Amino acid sequence: MTGEVLEPHVVYEDSRVVLTFRVGPHSDGGTCPSNKRVRYDVTLAEPLGDRALIDGQCMATGEAGSTSHCLPDAVRWKP
Repeated sequence: MTGEVLEPHVVYEDSRVVLTFRVGPHSDGGTCPSNKRVRYDVTLAEPLGDRALIDGQCMATGEAGSTSHCLPDAVRWKP
């Protein structure tokens, strides 16, 4: 069950932009170990340019880092 998708934490670096999303608890509780995919549009404060877009939850320090939902190096897009 998916709760509310919270505003992402964004870190701007020279070679990448890291977006880290969190999801609040579902109002009805639930015991599902995963969330359904939902669309979330993000307006960046800086142009992405030639930087990679990184999923912060999939980084080695992220909560999802070792799951099958993550791509190698947490990269979701790169120029």
